[in-house]
Amino acid sequence: MMMYGVIVAALVACAIASAFQAVAVVADVRMQNRAAAAVRDGNALTSGLERAETSQRGFLLTGDQAYLDPFENGKRQALASLQSLTTSLQRPQQRTALSQIEADLKDKLGELDLTITLERQGDHPGAMRVVRTNSGKAAMDRIRLRIAGITAECENKRIAALQDETFRVKLTSYAFVGLLLSVAALLAFATTMQMKAFAGLLRGNARISRAAYRDSLTGLPNRRDFERKLNELERWGKYAKSPVTALFIDLNGFKSVNDTLGHATGDTLLRQISGALRQVTRSGDTLARVGGDEFVVIAPGLGKREQIDQLCERLLSAVRPIELEFASIGLSIGVATRKAPDETLERLVQRADIAMYEAKRSGGGYRFSQEDEGTAFA
Repeated sequence: MMMYGVIVAALVACAIASAFQAVAVVADVRMQNRAAAAVRDGNALTSGLERAETSQRGFLLTGDQAYLDPFENGKRQALASLQSLTTSLQRPQQRTALSQIEADLKDKLGELDLTITLERQGDHPGAMRVVRTNSGKAAMDRIRLRIAGITAECENKRIAALQDETFRVKLTSYAFVGLLLSVAALLAFATTMQMKAFAGLLRGNARISRAAYRDSLTGLPNRRDFERKLNELERWGKYAKSPVTALFIDLNGFKSVNDTLGHATGDTLLRQISGALRQVTRSGDTLARVGGDEFVVIAPGLGKREQIDQLCERLLSAVRPIELEFASIGLSIGVATRKAPDETLERLVQRADIAMYEAKRSGGGYRFSQEDEGTAFA
């Protein structure tokens, strides 16, 4: 009878401990979800603002009103993401940072609107003078820095919550294991279920971590992961003494497909294009989706003109079967090769981006950056 009482008392104690740990685990999961949502909102704010900035840049370079199509969408995305962050983040330091981000966002959007207005009025020199004040760039840099601080804080909280969750789940498992000898069958079942739940939580958190660095539509690295990889390459200096080639790829005709055939068809097209590009890039290359219809390839060690031409032709050839289904689409590729070790990879990608617009104005295909045209390749 005493042993029975001990077993019952142990079971009650285990149930209470398990309930307590379950409540704590639920709180940890909620914290992880809030942190992941804040990270997504921060990324959406910067990507929306970058989309608006890219739209303005294309308009200033070409004077073509079609480049302004994504401008308002980018603005709305940035403002909506800021509102979401303002609703979810309540700590005083976070509120202060959000107030500063709101002010910088207002300045940046004001600068974009002003330059577009001047360009529409035919005052291109005036628009360029506004750009050269670098006030918009400074505001953008501050926004990126503060968003990075907020997302880093949220990521740290998510990791801490995951660690606490893991610790508490282990404690619960140990409590059940302690009763194994007295209630073997019951505890064997409970332990099995507990470990399954634990494994599911780990898989869920692994998916959240992967989602933060992956484009959900194509499975390619997203802009955040792409920038992280660029920083790693710069920090390690792995390719400092060898050439690196950047290819900025824009999908021509994507907006027309979206408008005429619908967004579901547009998503299918993006997945097909991503798969085709992935098949023809080299194993050591980095292929990322950095915008709605924009991709970037970083090709370390690629410096010979013949090799670059071959890669560009492979990329163009890879999408030709898709062009049979979507007749209005094609690729515009901008190419830039780094041969000076002091040129940053960020600057290299910017040169490739500018060359892409040249290719787009020429009707597609690929074009080299002005700095690379007419120069000898390694």
